[in-house]
Amino acid sequence: MHRFKFLGDTVLLEMFMDELKKVKIKQAVLVPIPLSAERIAERRFNQADEIARRIRGKIVPCLSRIDGPAQSKAGRQARLTRRNPYHVSGDVKGRKIVLVDDVYTTGVTLRQAMFRLKQAGADEISAVTLFRSV
Repeated sequence: MHRFKFLGDTVLLEMFMDELKKVKIKQAVLVPIPLSAERIAERRFNQADEIARRIRGKIVPCLSRIDGPAQSKAGRQARLTRRNPYHVSGDVKGRKIVLVDDVYTTGVTLRQAMFRLKQAGADEISAVTLFRSV
């Protein structure tokens, strides 16, 4: 997982291709959880984008994220109390959305992204992740 998330080794995704192709999006658009500009500069790719590309559907990058501390280094309490870093950067009114992320740890990332999308008028929002942290 470290090689995929931090080093861009997308070969890991090949193990999940059959399952990713089964994701039903029912006229929804795929919205990868965005990384901040700082994270993109460090990693040179967004792992959620890579996952979304392997799911059949239209990708609409309508969220943006402000820079801040890396979630991967934050503890549970810091994750639960962080301010919402997401902003809607596109028209989502009435749309069905499937958020795409790599790891579900506390759910804060998805909840905060969903909150912003709902505020902007999204109709239905669901999510898909590859891993669940325990």
